[in-house]
Amino acid sequence: MSENKALLNVILLHDDMVNKQGEKVTTSLTMIDTHDLARSSRTYDVKRLYISHSSPTLRRLAKTLKHHWEEGFGATYNPKRKTALEITRIVSSLDEAIADIEAETGQLPKLIATSAARGEGRYSYKQMREIIELGDKPYLLMFGTGWGMCDELLARADYYLEPIEGPVLYNHLSVRSAAAIILDRLRGK
Repeated sequence: MSENKALLNVILLHDDMVNKQGEKVTTSLTMIDTHDLARSSRTYDVKRLYISHSSPTLRRLAKTLKHHWEEGFGATYNPKRKTALEITRIVSSLDEAIADIEAETGQLPKLIATSAARGEGRYSYKQMREIIELGDKPYLLMFGTGWGMCDELLARADYYLEPIEGPVLYNHLSVRSAAAIILDRLRGK
């Protein structure tokens, strides 16, 4: 395993998303997303998974879930889930995650946006994989919820990945599925 592989971080965002009408919204936190993203992140050697939500109540809920699997009954019932959730941090915003990475590494992370939408200037998975593997800085792979991230949030990204596309026009994967596919493309053997 390359030493640089530990420089990839993942964040699941819920604020500054768009709904199907194109309005900027905050989406709900889904507990299964927390579980599954932690498991995928651990499988693909992600340094840190951030679950970001502006609601203090939903952050408390996520922390309760995390505590159950790390220190509560769940820690002995399912040690693999404990191992996965150990890399998870619950934060209030993208900026809090960026500050956390900067505090740990001494560098601001490069932001990598994901989207199901096509567009110009997208990086292929092969290109992004090479950038990450050859890089000497931290990266933060951003996943949105709802119908995707708003334009202002996407504009903050240093890189923008191409969408995942199947053999048909239908393209509406769950964030858990999309994250697993993208992590495999960026980090899989």
